[in-house]
Amino acid sequence: MSKRIGVYICHCGTNIAQNVDIPVVAEFAKTLPDVVVVQEYKYMCSDPGQLMIQKDIEKYKLDCVVVSSCSPLMHEETFRGVIEDAGLNRFLFQMANIREQCSWVHHDRIHATEKTKRLISGAVNRVRFHEELEGRRVPVEPSAMVVGGGISGIEVALKIADAGRKVYLVEKEPSIGGHMAMFDKTFPTLDCAACILTPKMVAVGKHPNIELLTYTEVEEISGFVGNFEVNLRCKARYIDEEKCTGCGNCLERCPVQYWPREEVSPAPEIEMTPAMKTRIDNIIERFRHERAPLPVILSEINIQLGFLPEPGLKYLSRQLQIPLSRIYHIATFYSQYNLELQGEHVIKVCMGTGCHVRGAPRIMEKLEQELGIKAGESTEDLLFKLEEVRCLGCCGLAPVFMIGNDVYGKVTISQIPKILNRYHKSAEAEKLVAV
Repeated sequence: MSKRIGVYICHCGTNIAQNVDIPVVAEFAKTLPDVVVVQEYKYMCSDPGQLMIQKDIEKYKLDCVVVSSCSPLMHEETFRGVIEDAGLNRFLFQMANIREQCSWVHHDRIHATEKTKRLISGAVNRVRFHEELEGRRVPVEPSAMVVGGGISGIEVALKIADAGRKVYLVEKEPSIGGHMAMFDKTFPTLDCAACILTPKMVAVGKHPNIELLTYTEVEEISGFVGNFEVNLRCKARYIDEEKCTGCGNCLERCPVQYWPREEVSPAPEIEMTPAMKTRIDNIIERFRHERAPLPVILSEINIQLGFLPEPGLKYLSRQLQIPLSRIYHIATFYSQYNLELQGEHVIKVCMGTGCHVRGAPRIMEKLEQELGIKAGESTEDLLFKLEEVRCLGCCGLAPVFMIGNDVYGKVTISQIPKILNRYHKSAEAEKLVAV
């Protein structure tokens, strides 16, 4: 069955016309089957352009309309409304994107024009098979599910919930927070990551419109917009969730021990020396009168001892009458605390965007090779510790790393052995002096 089709080509100012020969395309469109009228206009989406289409529908008794212009994302609904107002079914319409797919991606005017012809030909052939459709209303569940409890998922969940909608926030890990919970600072302001993230995590937990489903994975999604059905798999928690307060005291009494399959040499046990005890006592006495919070006391111990030894934390727990689980909760949350004896020189390799694209991964690989350790580890002689950080605030020097307070920017792989050798020589010199 033949159709009466109208084709309308937009110049979009110079966006399309500068790279596409519109008159040539218009003459080509007139030769296509079932096309009874072809019009071109500078701005087809304007009021005069829309009125032109409506008049032609009535004048030429058009059955279908093709508009060749910009992305359907911008104006498909506009033109559907135009033909609907003129008495046609809104779905007897097809749009050809000749701006983003032709003019904006081709510098050769001849090739852009030929591609435009093919797109219009395809649109005309397709609209010939369009049928009238009618919209209908279906019941919709006014709720949303957000998969992933990182900072992005948290922010989306809060926005939707604040708008009055029910939100199911699904996270496969036992806790929300994602990668941001592992960072010390955020780029580019270097604000404390935990200071930004923690209030939002608390807000999610307390929001009446958010149902938090942690330690849960999505297995299957079916249905359609507004009527999705989702199958979730909640992993075993081995606790009574109604009674658990999250205090962590069960960790101290848990009889279960994990033995790794691979044989790992145990870390040397650290004893509570009199000097260590004296330093901790002085810190406790110093901050007791100031009523300083626990993180401040832990920071001072970390500075004076270089790390937070296990016997020292147990001693601190007894002296302050604070559960050991609470102390470990803080000690393991903030990245500035060290639970193991650290190397004398801390090497911080920036892996931020600027450094990453300029070879920071290769710098890290070379340092690991030279030191014989991985990021987060210390050398056996405790001369170096290697760390990976997100930003050192020296993007102009990328790739960059620091050893202590010394900054090394625009580093090449060949320079690394020489740089490390300086600290080896310095350590040997100190040994000679001590002897």
